[in-house]
Amino acid sequence: MFLAYNYNRGSMRKVAVLFLFFFFLVVNGCTTTKSVGVTENLPQDGQLVSPTNTTPDSAKIKKSNSAKKTTKLAKKWNSNAEGITQFSEDDDDISSLIDRDYYKDFDIPIVFNDAVKYFIQYFTTEKRKTFGNWLKRSRYYIPIMKEILKEQGLPEDLVYLAMIESGFNPKAYSSAKASGPWQFIYETGGRYGLKVNYWIDERRDPEKSTVAATKYLRDLFNQFGCWYLAAAGYNSGEKRVERAMEKHNTNDFWEIVKYNTLPRETREYIPKLIAAAIIAKDPEKFGFGAITYDQPVRFAQVKVPSGSPLTAIAKSASLDISTLRSINPEILHGITPPDIDYYEVKLPLTVDRNEFNRNLEAALSSDKKITGYSTYKVKKGDTLARILKKFKMSYEDMQLVNYAEGDMKIKPGMVVSIPRFNGQPVKETIAQKSERPSKQTEKQATAQKHVKVVNQTSIEKPEKPEKQDKPDKLEVKTYHVVKKGETLSSISTKYGIGISNLRATNNLKNDKVYPDMKLKLVSYSHKKGKTSVKIHVVKRGETLSSISTKYGVNISSLRTANNLKSDKVYPRMKLKIVESKG
Repeated sequence: MFLAYNYNRGSMRKVAVLFLFFFFLVVNGCTTTKSVGVTENLPQDGQLVSPTNTTPDSAKIKKSNSAKKTTKLAKKWNSNAEGITQFSEDDDDISSLIDRDYYKDFDIPIVFNDAVKYFIQYFTTEKRKTFGNWLKRSRYYIPIMKEILKEQGLPEDLVYLAMIESGFNPKAYSSAKASGPWQFIYETGGRYGLKVNYWIDERRDPEKSTVAATKYLRDLFNQFGCWYLAAAGYNSGEKRVERAMEKHNTNDFWEIVKYNTLPRETREYIPKLIAAAIIAKDPEKFGFGAITYDQPVRFAQVKVPSGSPLTAIAKSASLDISTLRSINPEILHGITPPDIDYYEVKLPLTVDRNEFNRNLEAALSSDKKITGYSTYKVKKGDTLARILKKFKMSYEDMQLVNYAEGDMKIKPGMVVSIPRFNGQPVKETIAQKSERPSKQTEKQATAQKHVKVVNQTSIEKPEKPEKQDKPDKLEVKTYHVVKKGETLSSISTKYGIGISNLRATNNLKNDKVYPDMKLKLVSYSHKKGKTSVKIHVVKRGETLSSISTKYGVNISSLRTANNLKSDKVYPRMKLKIVESKG
């Protein structure tokens, strides 16, 4: 009887141990199927979570852990994360920086295992500069993002998904064509209400994209019942995670990772998220104490008329254009969408709204209004000045409908946009393919597919101007002093002189000019007469200078006629020689 009692007692102990084991496994793993909430899957009070050590005693991480064990753990993780430097025996023990109750500061499940430890080390050593930049931007965006997450009933610490997705960079663009701080691809963004067209990309709007991200994450959580699997689905797609769960018959993320079924990026995604959250909660502890953070700014939404130039909005609000663009990154070009009557732009709360409206009304009263655009394919021999003259517009007008934060540059084969103004006659229609963005919208590049003028049709091809005789009299060389805001292109248009001529005459290596710079102006000063074109084949030892002397043609004319960017020529190269007669 005594033996039977001891046997039963031993069995009961085993049952109790097994019960506790599975209890902690459920708490720490991804087994909940409840609806979304901010307190799901949190560990029990006083418990340090680890998928390999599930009891509170064994989960304690002490600095006395040997360097040999640290290296072993790093090597174990390195089998699933090739290409990243392993820990060395001399590395500081990350464990000593983690408090036993650190998980209490989070509202998402937090573990501290070899993979998480690995990426804490990675972010604080190899990627230290990059992570420092992420932290620098974080305080600019985190407050508003956390506010939205809280309003939607989601854990606020999901904000660190945006950190590892884009480093809080609204202009981030991936090879998979994902855009914005939450890295939405076109299809998923559209599914959750983000508009993407020629004029705007709402994936880049920090507020609108965060709202979309909360909806997507809620759907993923309600599908998987686990934030780790929800985040994995966010990274690689819910279908892929579903297949991995079915294949291995488990809903434990850490178990699925062992099989390498998910892509490497997704396997590393959760450890990176946890590591980033741990560091960002207390950056000074991990050596990020000397960072100058971008300060958060509160905004007000202000409606402006359709097609309002950003330069006019910035001036009316007493802001510089770069500041306005930084707080409205979803606007892709130099104007607000012409097809939206009153588009809402964000302005700092410090801007007096009444004064702004008065200033903007005055600024827009004298400006032509852009109502749409057409496209033009750059031909060989085209220059920016020639295109501007052909379509009777200024450089500034062209900048408004082409993505160009700096100086515009063109090359043959490029497709550029030509603005259409109110009251401009219309004859032809360019069919719009679809509202799906062209390659330009996706990558903010200069090339794009044919699209229709936003309000209905394309602009009429301008009539060829009547030929005017050039004056017989030789014009004297003059000079132009560059003013603030002027470019070589605008100066070229003003005087009707080719950019290449201006560059050659002033020995400029590129198109950059600066205020108070003195430029020599060369006129088209030949007498009107017939011209002949000869072909010269360059011989060994000849230079552009010697060829120009031989034919009595200046070097700049040779460069212009042959589209040369420099004075370099080589043997057997064919050059056009344009000579004037009589």
